[in-house]
Amino acid sequence: MIHTNKTLLVVTTLLMLLNVANSNALTAEDTVKEATQEVLTRVQTDRDKLELQPEYIDIIVMELIVPHFDFSMMSRLVLGKHCQAINDLERACFTVRFRNLLVGRYANIFLSHTDQQITYEPEKAIDGEGYVSVRQIISYPGIGPFYVDYPMRPEKDGWKVVDLLVDDISLLKSYRETFKRDIQQQGLQNFLEGLQKCNQ
Repeated sequence: MIHTNKTLLVVTTLLMLLNVANSNALTAEDTVKEATQEVLTRVQTDRDKLELQPEYIDIIVMELIVPHFDFSMMSRLVLGKHCQAINDLERACFTVRFRNLLVGRYANIFLSHTDQQITYEPEKAIDGEGYVSVRQIISYPGIGPFYVDYPMRPEKDGWKVVDLLVDDISLLKSYRETFKRDIQQQGLQNFLEGLQKCNQ
């Protein structure tokens, strides 16, 4: 009887801790908001350094945004059937190259203008497997707003972005079409060798 009570106590305690952890977990919308605000704060704090070294924005994005992206999945999707035709080392290297490519594209959004106003629409489900999309509305003085959508899926360590849509245009689909055309024209190995150096 004592053993049973101890077991129940342990199970109850674990369930309570699990509920606390779940209640403290960030939503997809909160994840995008917090990461974006961290980037904007760093941009303002390091404005002088950025004016001298514009490429420093890549480092900021790499530190604060990249952990929230599933680049492994995105790389597989963008390569499509060609992903199965390359070895593990080539696949890992392509993932790094594609990550760096998207980091540069994403960083430019925050460095191109100043005094932007950012608002959000509530996250919405986009399929039956737990995926959601968070819409970010970015406005600049004298310029109409444009939209950045973040399709995301839940992982054990939080929500992960699996694509970027800028004004309803999927960067993943755009790059997939471009890469598909390049591979057809150059061949897979020449395409891979023509990408930027595989720096971690």
